[in-house]
Amino acid sequence: MAGDPWILTLNAGSSSLKFAAFTADCMRISSGQVTSSLQEALTQLNIPHPPLAVGHRVVHGGSRNAPALITPPIRSEIEANATLAPLHNPPALKVIDAVRTLYPNVPQYACFDTAFHANNPPEATTIPIPQSLRDQGIKRYGFHGLSYASLVRRFEQITTTTLPRRVLAFHLGAGASLAAIVDGVGVANTMGFSPMDGLVMATRAGAMDTGVVLHLMREHGMSSDAIDQMLNHESGLAAMAGTADMKAILNSNNPSAKFAVSHYCYWVSRHAGSMIAAMQGVDGFIFTGGIGENAAQIREQILNRLSWAGELPHWVIPADEEGEIAHAARPLIN
Repeated sequence: MAGDPWILTLNAGSSSLKFAAFTADCMRISSGQVTSSLQEALTQLNIPHPPLAVGHRVVHGGSRNAPALITPPIRSEIEANATLAPLHNPPALKVIDAVRTLYPNVPQYACFDTAFHANNPPEATTIPIPQSLRDQGIKRYGFHGLSYASLVRRFEQITTTTLPRRVLAFHLGAGASLAAIVDGVGVANTMGFSPMDGLVMATRAGAMDTGVVLHLMREHGMSSDAIDQMLNHESGLAAMAGTADMKAILNSNNPSAKFAVSHYCYWVSRHAGSMIAAMQGVDGFIFTGGIGENAAQIREQILNRLSWAGELPHWVIPADEEGEIAHAARPLIN
């Protein structure tokens, strides 16, 4: 490896940094996760020379539908979208700036989670509010796009079968969403303007009546920041079961934990019906993400609730957002 070109990928979250190193032809060398600094990640990789390029997961890319070299204007766009993904874009910017300081001559690329959904039909993305607000970019964007793009790209290699025409993909982790995929292209996603919409998640409430927000502001005097904190960090599984850890919930005999599981599977399958309607049918299911890959009981309950769709194949494919970043950035490097 000494002296060989390599690609560094960075996936910055609100409390951790996932990192991976790949050869120039996108073979994984090493990977890990740290909760402190970029320097700690580089120490763990233990590669003495700078990378050929650095690719970043950027959750919100606005209307961008492809990876981009991070120039000052692109960085400004990422910053402008920070209010739309407050848990993810700001940490990504900090890492981008740290890399620029450490490796000023190494090109950096942004790979956007929203890009996979950028060509969803307008019926799926339009929020029916006044035109003046829609003109400011208020629409449904969709997220977890790198995960879904990775599933599509690797499906045949992993399963040795052809990707079905109409696939319903379940990305079930701390953050969770569903994607309707037709001929390898995303057509609908349960997340919307922000990653807060759609499924019940570890600490996020998911879809809910906006009247609840107005009620909390008017009757409980809650500020927008307090509501943001509650809906992003104090809701979802954590609010129902007392913990956001699905493994702990499944191992618990507490009635609240059992209800949380039932509630979770009910709403995943209910949203799945919406995604199937968007595709006008479904030919197979794919599960990914920490819960989707490891919680067989959750998969079984969801599939049982969707048995009305017929006897359909389903697959479990490990998420590989870092690998997708490397593959997405590689064509741009030359």
